[in-house]
Amino acid sequence: MKTYSFGVETVPVALADDLLIGSVHDGRNYRIMLARMTGEEVLETRFLGEKNDWEGHSIARIEGGYMIGGAVEGEATPEGGKGWKAYVARLDEELNVLWERKIETRGNECVYSILPVGDSIFIAGESGRTGNRGFFVGMLSMDGELLWLKDFGGWEDVVTASLLLGERPRLVGSVKDRYWKVVAFDFDSDGNLAGHETITEGGISLTAVLWNGKLLLAGYSDEDLWIWGGEWEVTLLNGAATSLLPLEDGILVGGEVGRTALLMELDSSGEILWKKPLWERGWVEVLTWEIGAGVKGEDEKTVMAVEAIEK
Repeated sequence: MKTYSFGVETVPVALADDLLIGSVHDGRNYRIMLARMTGEEVLETRFLGEKNDWEGHSIARIEGGYMIGGAVEGEATPEGGKGWKAYVARLDEELNVLWERKIETRGNECVYSILPVGDSIFIAGESGRTGNRGFFVGMLSMDGELLWLKDFGGWEDVVTASLLLGERPRLVGSVKDRYWKVVAFDFDSDGNLAGHETITEGGISLTAVLWNGKLLLAGYSDEDLWIWGGEWEVTLLNGAATSLLPLEDGILVGGEVGRTALLMELDSSGEILWKKPLWERGWVEVLTWEIGAGVKGEDEKTVMAVEAIEK
């Protein structure tokens, strides 16, 4: 395992190909972190930020570079902060910003998921404040033109899981009125809501993937790690599942249990084939075929931890 610190807090969130995105607190403000990776090694870093706080939350590989998303020009607080604008930008291979967009709907927005499809880019995220929280879904051209943007909701709270592509774009997220439930929202090519369905109740999905055409959810239920596979559920006491990686004959899960980062593999029926504790005081946020990356408490700092996955 290797650790990296670029400030008071160094938090990885997502990785596409060789580029990892996250956030760094430099002692004054948060900045978007871009880290070029090979295995456990960080080869190059770049930081984006201007007014107030900037956070990186999503990334996708496209031809000739990357699309990144997050929230900018806000003020981070333990309650979620204020003044955030949703942020999406296109980078070239050298990580130069070719164009960027800052989007506002009901206030306090963040892009949590990016899905390139053909010559377009779908984005999704959250907006609003507690008591009036919603989702937004948008479509942009590769040149940065905003083709449409839809904001909907009005729940007590929401959590974005993932944008997925089936017959049409589908946003999977968790919503709370009196209790939490996971809902899938479908959209047509013009951004109109084509339908929605409640997937399950009682859990909060932090991420979702399609594996062999089947929807898998991962997150937490009450205070326990929770994975949902339709016909089965897996829970582990005092934890959360924060990342999923489909394998040929199983699913790799990253998260934490009892404040210790955890990696495990499930088969198609939800049986735990093996599980391995990694570092203490942290969790796994990012999974690839080669590495697990996340955060680790170390002295008075939060550092990035990266560990190679044994084949």
